[in-house]
Amino acid sequence: MTILEDAYREALASGGKESFVRTLEITCPAWPASVLICNGFKDRVCGTEDGRLLTFIAANIGIALPQKNNKGNQALAFAIDNTTGEVQHKADQALDSNARVTATYRVYLASDLSTPCERPYRMSVDSDSFQENLANLQCGFFDLIGTSWPRVFYTARFVPGLVYL
Repeated sequence: MTILEDAYREALASGGKESFVRTLEITCPAWPASVLICNGFKDRVCGTEDGRLLTFIAANIGIALPQKNNKGNQALAFAIDNTTGEVQHKADQALDSNARVTATYRVYLASDLSTPCERPYRMSVDSDSFQENLANLQCGFFDLIGTSWPRVFYTARFVPGLVYL
């Protein structure tokens, strides 16, 4: 049995010693630095899968994991505390510059913050909404329905002979 399986078993049982630290790294080319937040009441310094050390700021975040169905797209929903209005300010900056916002979701064991205990999820932020002191972010993994086929478009630049058709 792996360490992760043991941690899940302990977390489900009453009085388990192990807990999970869930982190969210939100990046955009329009921002000078990434937004780094984690659940809980204290800031955490965590290592990433590529060897970086990041300081995540403690915040009240809620996470709704994707449904397991056959719709063709998977999405995660994050609810983030927006009391200071920083989330809305960052969203406005990204919208003004027409830049893509990406999110990376990582899960750590509280006893080992050196690397994530699961493979990180990298997603695009599809939409946001703001209600009072709460910001809701909808993030998508893979949009199978919106994916074009064939993946390579045959244009005059790619296939010069098309000009003569």
